[in-house]
Amino acid sequence: MQHNDLMYSLRGIGKQRPGPEGFCLSISALDVCRGQLIALVGPSGCGKSTALDLLAGILRPDVETSDAVFRFSPEPEAAQDVLGLWRAGHGERLASLRLRYMGYVLQTGGLLPFLTARQNMLLPCQCAANEEERREAVERLAVELGVDGVADQYPATLSVGERQRVAIVRALAHAPAVVLADEPTAALDPAHSRRVMRLFARLAREQGCTVIMVSHAPDMAQEAGFTLAPIRVERDAGDERSISRLHFSPEVA
Repeated sequence: MQHNDLMYSLRGIGKQRPGPEGFCLSISALDVCRGQLIALVGPSGCGKSTALDLLAGILRPDVETSDAVFRFSPEPEAAQDVLGLWRAGHGERLASLRLRYMGYVLQTGGLLPFLTARQNMLLPCQCAANEEERREAVERLAVELGVDGVADQYPATLSVGERQRVAIVRALAHAPAVVLADEPTAALDPAHSRRVMRLFARLAREQGCTVIMVSHAPDMAQEAGFTLAPIRVERDAGDERSISRLHFSPEVA
């Protein structure tokens, strides 16, 4: 594997939450290959969603080592120094990277209530200025995920599962390089969860997306073709906070 095959490469990055109920997420190493399907797994409260927000450039990372690295490479040979952008105060550049290259599925769906399902699905395409070229593909995604029949309805009239599937279409709509998904099937029963997760994985592969998903169902994630990246929780003697450690790094040539 070559370095330009990596979508993400992190070393010595973390995030601390203060207080007795807080925790420390420590990412000693995280390498995610282009086109890979990764599921972050671990107990509740270990920092899986925090890790996702770090990868999205939403949370400013804490630096744990002097040689810390945080590279995001949405295109080969075009690595972005995320840590450097944070240090330089280039929040607008981070927002631009999210807009152009990322899709995000929130646990709650996160649909805008004043837009129809179709308008929500097409919103990333409008922001990326590729709505016309992607409209047909988005319609196909809606059919695949069974939400084409509710496309003209508003989120308040949709079931929780329909809202979540609309959110998955929205995340894939603009053909992003990477999709970050926080429990994308949490609102569904197990049978529908398996179906939607397999479909999500297949659609992502067909589009060439890298997917990093938070999951509380490792068996289901593996069935759908995801590789597990476990977050392990430790406690230091005399410290009330838990320490969550993430180390996932396949060999890189």
